[in-house]
Amino acid sequence: MPTNGVSPLGTLNLIERAAPSVPALGDLEREVHQALAGLTLPAERLRGCRIAVSVGSRGIANLREIVRAICTWLKSQGAFPFVFPAMGSHGGATAEGQRKILEEYGVTSDQVGVEVRSSMATVQLGRTPEGFEVYMDRNAWEADGVLVFNRVKPHTDFSGKNESGLMKMMAVGMGKEEGARETHRWGWKFGFEHVIRSMSAVTLAGGKILAGLAVVENEMHQICTVRAARPENIVAEEQDLLWLARPLVPGIPFSKLHLLIVDELGKNISGTGMDTKVIGRGVELQPGESPQIGLIYVRDLTAESGGNAVGIGLADVIHERLFRKIDFQKTYLNSRVSLNPVPSKLPMHLASDQEALDLALGHLGRPDPEEQRVVWIRNTLSLGRIAISAPLTHEAGKLAGWRIASQELRPQYDPEGNLTSVL
Repeated sequence: MPTNGVSPLGTLNLIERAAPSVPALGDLEREVHQALAGLTLPAERLRGCRIAVSVGSRGIANLREIVRAICTWLKSQGAFPFVFPAMGSHGGATAEGQRKILEEYGVTSDQVGVEVRSSMATVQLGRTPEGFEVYMDRNAWEADGVLVFNRVKPHTDFSGKNESGLMKMMAVGMGKEEGARETHRWGWKFGFEHVIRSMSAVTLAGGKILAGLAVVENEMHQICTVRAARPENIVAEEQDLLWLARPLVPGIPFSKLHLLIVDELGKNISGTGMDTKVIGRGVELQPGESPQIGLIYVRDLTAESGGNAVGIGLADVIHERLFRKIDFQKTYLNSRVSLNPVPSKLPMHLASDQEALDLALGHLGRPDPEEQRVVWIRNTLSLGRIAISAPLTHEAGKLAGWRIASQELRPQYDPEGNLTSVL
């Protein structure tokens, strides 16, 4: 029962992934070099050529090391590579904002050994048969070739044979704000997979794409696969990689929760701030794909988001500190470009964790501590170590690939009524 008006959380245990389903690769530089060398690209497409390398805004594991390895290999072939941000309208749809995102990931000229050219200027490549306009970053178009790099994974907005990967990078990321707007404009009508496939086909037909390099992460966010493809094989290669990646997506291993506590949301974590297929909101799901969650409470916004708080609309309650960090111009721009107002809706914001949890647990019927089904995570990308309440701890002992990593922990509050982190 609540004490002094506060509904306390019961004791928690930490559980963690014991091992990934697919092991991490060892020498990433060697893997990248071998994958690219295996394409046997024509020497005349490399030697003395300016090659643009796309880098997006997602938190890909070992991003700096992979980008550096790509550029090192290109230079070893006599090419002159440079990096360009390929992230649609992210970074406030400004060249400086997108450059800053890359800097926060360690992708700078000093770190990757090549120039970073950031611009929002684009070139229109043409139209698809349906009339979708296709764009490309002007710096990339003016280069002699483009090496498209991205991670392949399930998308948070749709399901299909191709979701988030090289094709989406060509249609949305490399198209800058215009590409993002066009994709979302037509995606709600024709379906996102169809639009992305159609738009990327125009990009591929333009002849600028030199090759694609894709990576897959395991459940512990370690790079477990690196593959490269010539332009004509990109679509098929991406489909194979999505089939590999789909079961490796980390998730919450319980079917029903009263409350999910999330330390942070952000654009570097997911395009929707929180992965919709982890929290089971904002996207169509297959039965059993995500847990049923009564209430979601989010405590903060990542610094890497730069105030873009898209995803708050998927929460029920947020902490005041998150509210104060919101840049509404950036957040609303993201929703305007994607034509989706739901992720930017503003939930209640409260001054402390204690107040927020009192509201949340009260709304849920004030379950006794020994009955609470609560999961506490850092974010929807970091699910290798999570805190769970007592009833879930009993179930965790039967989970394959997980282990209980702590004795019982009782959440503590600081003098301002905020939780001292257990994670």
